[in-house]
Amino acid sequence: MFDFSGLINAILRKKSDDPVGDLKSATIWVQELPLADIHNAQIEIVRALSSINENKKMPLKERIRVCMYLNEKARALQDNLCRDYLVTMEDEKAPERVYLHTILAFWDEMAVAYQICIRSFAQDPSAKLWPTIHILTARALYHFAMQAKWAYLRYMPVEGAVWRNLHRLYLFAEREKFEKTQVKLFPDSSEETYCMSEYLQPLMLMLANPESLQPQQINQVDAWLDTWAKSISLETQFRPHRQLYAVNLGDTKPARSLRRNMLGEKYRYWGVGLLLVTIDKTVEQLKGGELPARLGLGEECRLPQCLELIELVENRWSKKDVQRKHERKPNVKVVHVVQGLGDILVQLKPGAKIKRKAKGEMVGYQVMGYTVGGSPIDMNTQGNDDLFEPALEQWIMENESASGYGVTFNPSGHNGLKIGSLIGLKPESSRHFLIGVIRRINKNPTSKTYVGIETLSQAPIPVELHSLTSGDSRAPQSNAVYLLEMPQAQMARSLLLSRQDYEPGRLLQLKAQGKAYTIRLQNALEEAEDYSRVPFDVLARHH
Repeated sequence: MFDFSGLINAILRKKSDDPVGDLKSATIWVQELPLADIHNAQIEIVRALSSINENKKMPLKERIRVCMYLNEKARALQDNLCRDYLVTMEDEKAPERVYLHTILAFWDEMAVAYQICIRSFAQDPSAKLWPTIHILTARALYHFAMQAKWAYLRYMPVEGAVWRNLHRLYLFAEREKFEKTQVKLFPDSSEETYCMSEYLQPLMLMLANPESLQPQQINQVDAWLDTWAKSISLETQFRPHRQLYAVNLGDTKPARSLRRNMLGEKYRYWGVGLLLVTIDKTVEQLKGGELPARLGLGEECRLPQCLELIELVENRWSKKDVQRKHERKPNVKVVHVVQGLGDILVQLKPGAKIKRKAKGEMVGYQVMGYTVGGSPIDMNTQGNDDLFEPALEQWIMENESASGYGVTFNPSGHNGLKIGSLIGLKPESSRHFLIGVIRRINKNPTSKTYVGIETLSQAPIPVELHSLTSGDSRAPQSNAVYLLEMPQAQMARSLLLSRQDYEPGRLLQLKAQGKAYTIRLQNALEEAEDYSRVPFDVLARHH
């Protein structure tokens, strides 16, 4: 059995006596530990930090030495836990889910440890410790920023205390005139950083609207900000024609879009001109064929998705997409919900009933007894009137617009809900069955979860797809959903089909309501785990 107490005692000894006294040996030691031991070792380190933070009598020099050393020893452990948790965070049964408490506890205890050191120094300054205080402040900012990031990764609100501590730490660095002093955050850091950059990173991550990004996208943007945040400088003077954002260092809130009433000595302002130049240069190099890894974008950066994400956050930071496409209006009602393409197909599968109008008029048809739109397509099959069974979910619509809905629900049992999830819903007072996709998630541990849903179709049509390619290894027949064009939302017609059935250029026969068409699939508009949303060309119509 691994000796965790011995490990902690070794860490607290002088480096010359420490069996893992340098980064190389510590890395080898971590790699040789079984996975369960890495978690337990980090638990012990968190306990040690908690004990140190509660010990008010420890001399400052010793406190600094121990805190910095513990931090450096725990980094590899924390990196392993974070990586494994993020890979499996969508699997509610994954054993790595138990890592979350330890991960959050480490960010918290480490930030508090550095904060205590800085407060003790401020009460009794020492010239000999001054260079170390620069590093301690940058590390404190980093660990509070990690608390904000990990709230975003779980779509949770960032606590006001986290913003307050970030603001105060930056203000301390600014008043002591070392906010731009270059430091190495850790001995193995490849590049230097400074307090202003570490402070701006969580602010800019928040301004990227992480509630509408997937966890892996949030992680990528945060990694890019390690470099990009250095392109931004905070200013004390109000210059509305060159600035876009402001933050109140005396508040417990994050940055906001600049307004003319944001005046006072506690406000700091910034624009994104140089940042956009940096990003545009990166985009140009990517489009020119440069490898993402060589541009410092990380091994996880895969084109074209990575380029799309870069352009998305650039538009958000430059405020090019700040306006809603359609105004949302309050409209509270119950909506019945199913999740995922499979369940949506089940609801649409049985068929439909015809409600004919006079000759030459559009046909109002029904799917499983509920009207889903007007269509000139004939359909003669019979269906079941019960679209949503009582056992299916009920959410509360809070508002709606021409392009979507805002809804709330009890978060119990919905940990797997994510950006891009496909939703089928029917407002209780309506006979229309709609299909949408989740674009925004805001969770609150003490109340309901809010999600923003973009409407993909107000008239989904179930269709059959038959392969026309000889030697195709896929199933010869599959079910899909035809999404009619939505001009008001600037959405062209498309198909929803399973991921395994999609391939660009694939030839298929589409059958619906007694008619058949030969189609060719185009490049996907959107893809998730269980579906692809794909436009298509009609090559022939069969009578």
